[in-house]
Amino acid sequence: MAEIAAKFDGDRIIIVLDPGQPVELNDLSGSFAALARMYERHYRNDGDEAPKLYVTKLETGSVIMEILPLVPLLGQAVMAMDSSIIVADFTNRLFRGIKAFSTPGEVPKVEPPSKKDASDIKEFTKPLLGKKGASLGIKHAKFEKIEGETATVIEYKFDENDLNRAAINIDQALALPAPKQDDQQPRGAIRKEVMLFLDQANRGPGKEKGRTGDKGVIPDISEKVVPVYFRNSIQNLKEQMTKEVNPLTSTFVVDVHVQYLEGDENPKGYIVTDVHQAIPDDDAE
Repeated sequence: MAEIAAKFDGDRIIIVLDPGQPVELNDLSGSFAALARMYERHYRNDGDEAPKLYVTKLETGSVIMEILPLVPLLGQAVMAMDSSIIVADFTNRLFRGIKAFSTPGEVPKVEPPSKKDASDIKEFTKPLLGKKGASLGIKHAKFEKIEGETATVIEYKFDENDLNRAAINIDQALALPAPKQDDQQPRGAIRKEVMLFLDQANRGPGKEKGRTGDKGVIPDISEKVVPVYFRNSIQNLKEQMTKEVNPLTSTFVVDVHVQYLEGDENPKGYIVTDVHQAIPDDDAE
């Protein structure tokens, strides 16, 4: 396993499950499966296949997994071109999902994920729940093949109190009734003049479909950060939005087409169809 991991330089996710005592095999396999479901829910796209998560290194004692997003090509696995974006986003998604339930009253508030994500987060942490001294570490790391060392980009840690509190709050959230259909926005509708906040923006032109490094949130629709696409037009919508302001510290008033997956109450993505205004943050450095 170590030799496989050393073949790939670049970014990876390192997860440390430390229960402090023996773990039932079914709980551990269920934890891995929940992690895979959560990943597949957010990284499947129209028109191309999302990279698969591969465990390239597994250590005992604590359960330490080193995970890479790889793409099957000509009978072998190769590093995904946008692996650094995937690793950063998925690491942050896991952290925010647990944080939302472990410290729900903390300021600034972390918005909770969808019920499907919440359920899988509970299953993912199940091997650690109710165990004295248990802890969870989620790390975004970078491996340099030339140096042969792994450097931490960012790391999050949760102790037994965090994990148990999150599990209780997830159970309470899952027990709440689903919103009435009348309270939901029409699925697939174009929303006019909503505020878009970009959470991530690449330097390339905006895409109309496929994998994209542009992601954002529209609070009026959902607190979920999702891919942002741009309808092809002579106005070059992405350039129109970003040419004179910092895209990550500005507010954009836009029209968007909201995309949904069948059976999911959260949006899958937004397609910007028109840009009305770009409002820079005067206080941003």
